[in-house]
Amino acid sequence: MKKHAFLILALVPFLVHGANVSAPRDFKGLVALITNIMGNLVLLIFALTFLAFLWGVVKGWIINGGDTDGVESGKNVVMTSIIALVVMSSIWGILHLLQMSFFN
Repeated sequence: MKKHAFLILALVPFLVHGANVSAPRDFKGLVALITNIMGNLVLLIFALTFLAFLWGVVKGWIINGGDTDGVESGKNVVMTSIIALVVMSSIWGILHLLQMSFFN
């Protein structure tokens, strides 16, 4: 229950930011709204993935420094996080290209 409350409180700035958005009146406005929402989601996922990367480093090499299974678990988290960060950077770049192509 506390984890859900923390997640909701963490998402409040995104919800408040979206409160000033008016309904799109044309295709350009719709694309702007969708790319804005997707950009915010990518930023949120990027931040969570970076936190997972840091947690993998802390867990694998600082907390479980001498334990082979703990280090292996940390390596797996770090490798998965790096792959996810690369994918998120690619998606962010594609969104930026879409925004620049539609909005000059």
